[in-house]
Amino acid sequence: MKTTGLRFFNDKAWRKKQLRYWLSDPFWGSLDYACHYGLRHLPISVNAAIGAFLGPLAAQYRFKIDNERAGNNLAVLRPDLNGAAREKMLRQMWQNIGQSMSEYSLLDKIYADNRVSIENSSYLQPLIAEKQAVIFVFAHTGNWEICGNYVIDYGFDVMGLYKPVRNRFASRIADAARERMGGVIKLIESGPTAMRLICKHLADNGALWIAIDEVKKNQVNVPSFGRQPQTQHSNLAYAVRLAQRYHATIIPVWNRRLPSSRYTVKLGEPITVAAGDEAFAEAFADLDHKLEAWLIDNLEQWYMLHEFRL
Repeated sequence: MKTTGLRFFNDKAWRKKQLRYWLSDPFWGSLDYACHYGLRHLPISVNAAIGAFLGPLAAQYRFKIDNERAGNNLAVLRPDLNGAAREKMLRQMWQNIGQSMSEYSLLDKIYADNRVSIENSSYLQPLIAEKQAVIFVFAHTGNWEICGNYVIDYGFDVMGLYKPVRNRFASRIADAARERMGGVIKLIESGPTAMRLICKHLADNGALWIAIDEVKKNQVNVPSFGRQPQTQHSNLAYAVRLAQRYHATIIPVWNRRLPSSRYTVKLGEPITVAAGDEAFAEAFADLDHKLEAWLIDNLEQWYMLHEFRL
């Protein structure tokens, strides 16, 4: 006990970690639990309205630094807009985040209510018929948790890669919400064994579900948005390399929120990647550009805008 007490006063990093684990995380976790299970009993429209209200409120009081960063990013990415327009877009972003978080409580109900429309579903038919490996790549727009199950309904055996959120309580909420939808995606946690499992799954002509706007080391690697392309250790680079190795077809999946908790899932044209570094570079640049174009038109729904560091 004495040693622990001394470390508490002498080791700032350890003290911060302990305070977060034993005080901060349980406090916010209990609040999240109460909101999550309380919101589950409300109609979908009321749930969404509450989320849209709480999102900007959380930005103002809980995520001030993130809110400021998102505003600065908007100024760089959309210099064509005036200050009022960017402020409106920033508020819409936090409303979308708030709605996405509140909708965790009833993802299964939204799924059962068939509130998602699929564009270009014809792209999937040949892939299903030929039973070949597929890599679905997506970005965190709209409510990204919803669209996966709709694509899977077409008959794909899908494995997904995910990283648990830092707060263990919030992570349990997310896991429970996904399980209530049926747990159709085989989720595996990022780690040393993940790539081995993914490779085996693709070799067996399975499908991979992977976000390409992931956060690593406090940075969103893709899209480039004028920065040096992250062609080594980004999820997009892994997706293209895996497509080459296992002759998998890449399908971009773009999700957008519509009014009244409805969504559209737009499937991009199938992409095949030939062998060689030149084909890799071409496919990477093509997908990077497609993601940039999608996000520029949907920045108010991009969850990673406040994580992005220009």
